Amino acid sequence: MSSEPTTAEKIKQAALTMFTESGYEGAALSEIAKAVGIKTPSIYAHYKSKEQLFVQLIQEVIAEELKQYVELLREMEQEPIKQQVYRLFAFFTDLNHITTGQAFLKRTILVPPRHLRDQLRQDFMRHENELSEGIAAVLHKGAAEGLFNREEEERLIAVFYVCVDGLLVENQLYEEELFEKRKQMVWQSLWQLWTMTAGEE
Repeated sequence: MSSEPTTAEKIKQAALTMFTESGYEGAALSEIAKAVGIKTPSIYAHYKSKEQLFVQLIQEVIAEELKQYVELLREMEQEPIKQQVYRLFAFFTDLNHITTGQAFLKRTILVPPRHLRDQLRQDFMRHENELSEGIAAVLHKGAAEGLFNREEEERLIAVFYVCVDGLLVENQLYEEELFEKRKQMVWQSLWQLWTMTAGEE
């Protein structure tokens, strides 16, 4: 039998939803308190400030996404390399099935609160480095099979991120059908770019 969430957990869940929908500036502590059914000063019994609540949520969401990513890497390690690369691509671009936490993270990456930009950039870069280790591992296996040029690792990973980050923006612009069409076109281009340097010295 699951236990009732604590007030602190309820605050986090309400804040996550509001930060995702309205951004840092648009989410008021008074509205978060109202959603939980408490008075605004009660939030300070659990979190020192709106800023601390926001940063803690980002760090928890990053940890949760990394956990999912590690599980994906383990789950797919016996699959053909092309399928592994596609599943990595889908992990970043399947934007219709992401959690509220992932939506919050992606929104914040695109539009970070100005006064937290430098601090968050450090968190995001650490996270990207951890994600890149998984991409590099797949790239190395593919290079061993002659699919990729391992000497081009840095460039190939950069191309990967340009593709998935561009789709994150396009998802905000296009209807679902057009977005999915564009996504498949980008995937085909990404695979061509990754494989075209194989065999080059």
